[in-house]
Amino acid sequence: MTDQLDLKRLPRVKASDGFTEDVLRRVRAGEESRQAPRLRLAAAAVAVVVVGAAAGAWWARQAAPEPAPITAESIEQLRSVYQELSRELEALHRLAEDTQPFVPVSINPQTEVLFDLRDIEPLPVSLASTGSGRTQ
Repeated sequence: MTDQLDLKRLPRVKASDGFTEDVLRRVRAGEESRQAPRLRLAAAAVAVVVVGAAAGAWWARQAAPEPAPITAESIEQLRSVYQELSRELEALHRLAEDTQPFVPVSINPQTEVLFDLRDIEPLPVSLASTGSGRTQ
């Protein structure tokens, strides 16, 4: 036995004139009224984003320190620092050219071997990390 409603047994009533048009008009009016809240919600979301961006820009501008004024004295200080750094860099270049790429290795107190690093080929990373490629 099923507990379903048998629609065929229900009494039928003839719809009044204009019933279909009234129903369709109400449905269409309902669709329009449902779109209005969505538009208001979208407008509110856009307003929140714009106000948030403006507030963030204002806060960033307020928090940023004012740059120091450019004076002849500050330009002269920058020039002297630049010249000092240039001299240090040149000294490092000369030191690199003068340094020999040799590594002394003491086997015992009487024997010392010099390795020329230019003659040593580096192992690929995969072999160096596993220890493979070494001769025993």
